[in-house]
Amino acid sequence: MADARPFRALRFGARRVDPALTIAPPYDVISVGEQRALYERSPYNIVRVEYGEERAGDGERDNRYTRAARALDAWRREGVLVRDDAPAIYRYRQEFVWAGARHAREAYFAAVRLEPWERGVIKPHEHTLATPKADRLHLLRATRTQVSPVYSLYRPTAGAHMRALCDGQGEALADFEADGQRHAISAVRDATALAAFQEHIAMCDVYIADGHHRYETALAYRDEVRARASAWTGEEPENFVLMALTDAHDPGLLVLPTHRIVHVGEITQAQIERVGRSFRMDDVSSAPLDEALAMLRAAGEETRYLALGLRPGAKHLLTLRDRAGAEALMPEDQPDAWKRLDVSVLQYGVLRAVFGIDDPALAAGGAVTYTQDASEAARAVETGEAAAAFLLNPTPVDQVLAVADAGARMPQKSTYFHPKLPTGLVMNVLER
Repeated sequence: MADARPFRALRFGARRVDPALTIAPPYDVISVGEQRALYERSPYNIVRVEYGEERAGDGERDNRYTRAARALDAWRREGVLVRDDAPAIYRYRQEFVWAGARHAREAYFAAVRLEPWERGVIKPHEHTLATPKADRLHLLRATRTQVSPVYSLYRPTAGAHMRALCDGQGEALADFEADGQRHAISAVRDATALAAFQEHIAMCDVYIADGHHRYETALAYRDEVRARASAWTGEEPENFVLMALTDAHDPGLLVLPTHRIVHVGEITQAQIERVGRSFRMDDVSSAPLDEALAMLRAAGEETRYLALGLRPGAKHLLTLRDRAGAEALMPEDQPDAWKRLDVSVLQYGVLRAVFGIDDPALAAGGAVTYTQDASEAARAVETGEAAAAFLLNPTPVDQVLAVADAGARMPQKSTYFHPKLPTGLVMNVLER
């Protein structure tokens, strides 16, 4: 069972700084230009800690990680960052607009006990890469602070029931707007509410939605500290990771599709015919892009794609008609839940079978690039930058959880939970 606990958050004092100026996106979605803009936004923007600039002359004693640690220490001395006196669960509401509609998503920040994957208490759905984990580990060693949360979903196990957590509870800490979103956070310290929260999460399966690298880094750091310790009780702060938990059925939980833009030179008639063996190809070239996308979204449980550029200027609605044939092309050791994913069918039934694009090329970029913006994909084809593009429906959350339940990992670029949780709302200091 998952062990989620209240903790004493380190956070920006609203009386000293404007929280709208101090938060930032997670490090892995910040471009160099955005990094510079965040530096200029405020001398206290959390980007200086989460994703500091590299400088000429960086060395062992002065680098982005040591500067991050110095910034945290200085901000605490100045009173810009304060650590709460009493433990709490922090309730967070994030309001945003997508596709013209307003959405709201809730999460609860807690310190969650680290568990190795094989125990099945915390379930991953993505593979991780060595370079980002090394970067995060350097930062954690230098700061001993979990700056950015692991974003996770919770879903009751058999026999448990969904219920609203901590409704109407808590001391308001901040309520502000930044970058077109509204952020509201409160601290829940009532003992009865905290006990009910912990009891409920213990009856849930917990799935990582975003932050696999941070989670594995926290595991590695815990193991480092434990190996050096003369005694270990299991209650040390390194045994826990900062996590933001969202109900898997939250109506504001939004997953965006990641479209594939294909760079393969001129598409041949033989390749088009090969696509047609597995897919019904409906020509929807006369429809504007938004209307063609509406046809794509009406797929229901069918596997369907909007293909741009198979013929010059053409749009085709592709609907899978030979699932058995597509799944026969996939690795035999993958579970059925993985084989039913639209991204799996596209990779093995089209990109690999028709265009010869193998998994390594897909993961590394090269012949395929990615975007969540359908208009960007369409422009790449229209301008000749790309040969074709395949627009997808978003992967349903239930399918993500089914793959995790089966012990598998999603293919590359399968999910994009939107919006990203900001960094800098609360932090977890690994102090005894």
